[in-house]
Amino acid sequence: MRKRSLSFAKQLINTNNQYNRLKNSIKKRVERTFVGKLAEMTFLKYLKRLGIIYPEGDMFEIFNGQKNVDSFDFETNNNETIDIKSASKPFHKRIMVPIDQFKNIPKDYYVGIKLKTKIKNNFIKINSINTANIYGYCSYDKLEKRETQNFGEYKCKAINLDQLNDINDLLTESFNPFKKTI
Repeated sequence: MRKRSLSFAKQLINTNNQYNRLKNSIKKRVERTFVGKLAEMTFLKYLKRLGIIYPEGDMFEIFNGQKNVDSFDFETNNNETIDIKSASKPFHKRIMVPIDQFKNIPKDYYVGIKLKTKIKNNFIKINSINTANIYGYCSYDKLEKRETQNFGEYKCKAINLDQLNDINDLLTESFNPFKKTI
C-alpha cells in the first residue's frame, strides 16, 4: 500500500495535476498526497476485512488538470459521500477540511484516520509507517456547526480525532451504506 500510494503521489504532483492550495514545495505536496492516498487505502482495506464489497474504482486515476478532481473518496449505496482525512504526523490530533473544499465540494461524512509515523527534518519517514487507526467519522452537519479555524496554513473546519463518532455506527446494517458479501 505504501509503495503504490507513494508512486501515485509522485506521478500526480510531478505531472502538475493537483491544485496547490498551499504553494508548498514538491516534496511537501508529494508527502501530503501520499498520506491522503494511504489513508484511503487503509479505509478500503478495512471495508474488505469487514466483508464489505467496494471497488477500488478510479482511486489511482489521475485527472488531468488541477481543477479536475474526484468528487468523493467513497460513496454509500444511499449515494452519500465520504471523504477520508488523515492525521499524519505524531503531533496531529485532528482532521481538517480546507474551507474552500468544505464549501465547494461538500461530503456527507468525513472519516478520520491517524497514521503512526516518524519524522525527520519535518518530513515523514515513509518506511516508518506501519500502523493506521481509524478513529471515527463525523457528518457534514456536525462539522458545519463548528467554528472555522486556521491552524497556520489555511482556514478550515476541524474536529479532534477523539471527538469523532464510532466508525461502526457509520457501517451498521441499519445504516446499510455498502453492499456486504454473503
